[in-house]
Parts: sequence; C-alpha cells; structure tokens
Amino acid sequence: MCPVHFGYHLDSHCSMNLDYGTCIHCEPGRTYNSYPNFLDSCEPCTSCNPKANLEVEDKCTTSRDTVCRCQQGHYCDKGKVHCRACYPCTICGNEGTKVACTPTNNTICHDDQKQGGGRSHAAVLASVMVFAVCLIFCCLRRNNKCCFGKKLGQNGGLTKMANRSSEVAMEMQPLRGIDLWPHLLDIAKTLGWKDMKQVAERSGMTIATIEFHQLNYPNDTQEQCSSLLRAWVENEGMTTASETLIQTLRRMEKNAKADNIMAIIRSKENTV
Repeated sequence: MCPVHFGYHLDSHCSMNLDYGTCIHCEPGRTYNSYPNFLDSCEPCTSCNPKANLEVEDKCTTSRDTVCRCQQGHYCDKGKVHCRACYPCTICGNEGTKVACTPTNNTICHDDQKQGGGRSHAAVLASVMVFAVCLIFCCLRRNNKCCFGKKLGQNGGLTKMANRSSEVAMEMQPLRGIDLWPHLLDIAKTLGWKDMKQVAERSGMTIATIEFHQLNYPNDTQEQCSSLLRAWVENEGMTTASETLIQTLRRMEKNAKADNIMAIIRSKENTV
C-alpha cells in the first residue's frame, strides 16, 4: 500500500508491478485529510452550527478541518478542540460584574457563588412555562370557566393530556444543555444503525448525507452509526440534541432505548 499525502485520499493502490497508486485531492470546503494516510475517502469538514451558537473562525481547507469559535455573547469552557456548543454569557444584575465573559469563561458576578447562573434561570423559566401549559389545558372549556377539581368530558381527556405534557417536560428538563459528545460511543452502541438512520431521517437529514456515512465504513455498522450520530448532533446543536434524541425515540415507540440512553447520560453526568 502507498501512503497518501495530506489533502488527498487514495483512489487506487500501487501494484505489484511497481506502478504508482492514484491519489485524488480532497474537495475544497467540503472534505479534508490532515495527515498522510491510506484512506479511500477524505473526512467531512466540521460544521460550525449556529444552533449551537458557533461561528467559523478559520475555514476548512483540504489539509485542515474547520476551526469554530463562540458567537459574541457566548462562551465554552471546554477549549476549541472539544467545544461542540456555546452557552449564553450570564448577565449580572444589581450586584455588578466581577469578571467579564470571554469566549472560554462565563461571567462572574460579585457575590455570585455559582457560575452558569444563566442555566438556573432557564430552569426556573422552564418550570413556569410548564405550569402555564397545565393551566391553559385545565381552563380550555366551552364555557371558559376554570376546571380545577372537575372532569373534562366523560374521560377527563384534557386532564390526561395536561398531565402527560407535564411529565414529558419534567423528563426533558434535566437533559437541556447536556453535551452529548462524551457519551456518543455508548449512545451509538445502544442505538444501532437501523434506529440511528430512522432518527436522522425524521430529523430531516438527506438520504445522500446518511448514505455518505454508511458508505464511508462498509461492513462496519458500529462505525456507520457513530459517524452518523456525530453528524446528527452537530446538525441539531449540542444544547438541544439530547432532548431531541429522547423525544424522537419516544415518537418511534423505542421507549426502552430512550430509557437506556437517559441512564447513560445521567450516570456519566453524575460522575463529573
């Protein structure tokens, strides 16, 4: 086998007759290879997903992947290489700002005991929204009278819907803002290629994109699943990917897999 220079991928190997192998240049702006290799395809360029509050700092070249950075007013404390999503900087109130927000650290407010106050505010807001949804369901009657303690119809249908909505919101709340990147290998093993493909299709990924990851790892469904899952998480955005994945599996009636993936996320988050 003949090694390929960075920026290229192998089209055909050199032969026993000492013929040179054939190399093909990676597609500028779409694929790259950053080291000499024996691969028959280039790696897809990373997308700086605006849904994850990212933007391009350095564009992808044939020999180097995209470099992303946080959008203005956002931060990520995991470093550029490992950062897959940025979070809004905390805005200090009357206590004033002690240390301003930077691309790598959140704001520190005077007398602020915990960083990341923006997330706690978001949790409070989510709880208020859940209560509001339940109240609306409860009050949607033909005579517009509030219905606490009364049945809605013969089977209490709206009450059941409100209860279910509340249960779903409570289940999803701990998943919001969770970075799935450290859990991808275990999640891919649990999902499997067939269900991962269905999740991608339901989320709007094109058939061509899905087939790209399948053809990149022929006869290796585990790598196919891992590769597609990484691309799907990039596309969905790190701050919402975990919640979207569980909700999609629930709609697919894959409740056991949804429960197992939630257990994976919670067990690893609790060890951090």
